[in-house]
Amino acid sequence: MPEKKVSAPAAEAPAAEGKTRKSTKAPARRGRPPLAPELYVEMGGEQYNITDIIDRAKADYRTTHKVGVQSCKVYVKPEEGAAYYVINKFSGKLDL
Repeated sequence: MPEKKVSAPAAEAPAAEGKTRKSTKAPARRGRPPLAPELYVEMGGEQYNITDIIDRAKADYRTTHKVGVQSCKVYVKPEEGAAYYVINKFSGKLDL
């Protein structure tokens, strides 16, 4: 009877593993930049850009606090001509 040669699969596994390793570097993302919506409120003939009000609220907060912004809530009251904000449990008021 002819003898059949059987190769050991364990011997081939390490060699194959070395060839299929992937780099740990994350691929660069390409495509569109994230959407940056612009929000406006119009009342009594006045127009308010909400994005600008949010930026002003963050800037006002940063003048007195060194901690980064973790949460931000802005309440606009056009009838009072003011915007109230709560950033990291600190509240403030901006004139519109």
